Amino acid sequence: MMRNAILSLILGVALAASLFVERGQAQARLAVSISGITMAAHGRVRFDVLITGLEPELGPTIEGTANLGDQTIHGGPGPAVASRIPAALDLPAGRIRIGGDAAVAEFAPVPPLQENMSVTIALTVRQGDQVASVQETGMLLLPTVIVPGYLNDMTGKPNASVVAALQQRGYRPTGGSPDLFWFTYPSRNLDLEGAARALAAYVRDVVLPATYAARINVVGYSLGGLLVRWDMAFESGWDRLVNRFMMVGVPNEGVVMSYVDGWYFLAGPWARTKAARTMIPTFPFWRADVRTQWSIPPDAENASLSELNRRPLPDGVRVYAYYGDRKPDPGGGGTWAGVTGNLPNATFSYGPGDGIVLAASALGSSINGGGAVPGLADHLVRKVDLGPVAHLSLLDAAIPQIADALTDRGAPGVSITPANRDEGVPPARDGAKNGARPFEMSVGFLRMAGGSR
Repeated sequence: MMRNAILSLILGVALAASLFVERGQAQARLAVSISGITMAAHGRVRFDVLITGLEPELGPTIEGTANLGDQTIHGGPGPAVASRIPAALDLPAGRIRIGGDAAVAEFAPVPPLQENMSVTIALTVRQGDQVASVQETGMLLLPTVIVPGYLNDMTGKPNASVVAALQQRGYRPTGGSPDLFWFTYPSRNLDLEGAARALAAYVRDVVLPATYAARINVVGYSLGGLLVRWDMAFESGWDRLVNRFMMVGVPNEGVVMSYVDGWYFLAGPWARTKAARTMIPTFPFWRADVRTQWSIPPDAENASLSELNRRPLPDGVRVYAYYGDRKPDPGGGGTWAGVTGNLPNATFSYGPGDGIVLAASALGSSINGGGAVPGLADHLVRKVDLGPVAHLSLLDAAIPQIADALTDRGAPGVSITPANRDEGVPPARDGAKNGARPFEMSVGFLRMAGGSR
């Protein structure tokens, strides 16, 4: 509880010497406004109160309330003697500070954020028969870390359109207390575990010291989502650190392309790195001919991803899955789901996906008769079908809906868009719904690259 009225003290006479009524204000109509409410420094919520039209001889007063999370603070009426009042809510100390570090009131201290927190300030100024009121609401957002995918280090900079979309929803990548971070990592030089350790170190050494938060949100795109899953499974504390986890086109069961491209000279430098090999499918994707069952070839064991997929997602994390769902077509387009025969003279089966990651892999569902990923498919808060969007465009396509969910504007519950259905993804071995045979054709490297990417 407050010991004294917050707004009365904010506008106390102690400020009159430095925050005086400007000459000529008497000619203006009485009005009051509040500047944007933001986390300006570690644990300090900054706002300015501006009053015009003050006439001290009429004895103006101010009163109001401040809602800070689940606290409601009442103040006033008290004298309004200043035209501009810079104020800050010092969350860890539980103090109202004016004009710098001067503490003028107390409230129950607020610990580091575990959820987004709204701050609403409502003020009313009265003088004579004039009344002016204002209400302003700000949102203190949990820090969000974006973890991009494989080869992100080739550009070395964030996706400007993704960052801009989140800035429009109130996120700030710079300033005294930023809440948006982009993790760039050397994906060509690290394996899954090494890249995940680098992410954990970045959050520990960069993100948490810069923010006033006990939890974070993470957007994991493609390989980046596997890094996040690894840390939640194996890094101490990460099962409690992550609040929301947004998976965008994450190859939870690997991608056939990672195996196939390793056979070809032109793709070799990118397809044979440690990170690329940790995306080899964990589902059965090869068969000798159409009469045999799908299996995993001896040279395609993926110990890291198999180990990860034995670990269910933590119960305290809200997980969302965004995925592409282009259906196979007779022209050879689609997403590789299986290989029949020996490379390089093989035929390829296609399933719904984004051209690289099968929809079923993004959701952790059964593929080609293999088992689903335990503790993943049944753990999703929301499944979002982005339609026939290519893998490289998924993050841009998903970010408006991700921003809604991160800022508490999205509707809760499990859903699949564009249709509200939860019937799962057709098995990749079918290639299409209703048990139709998959479309298959023989292709060389150039055709494979053009039809899959």
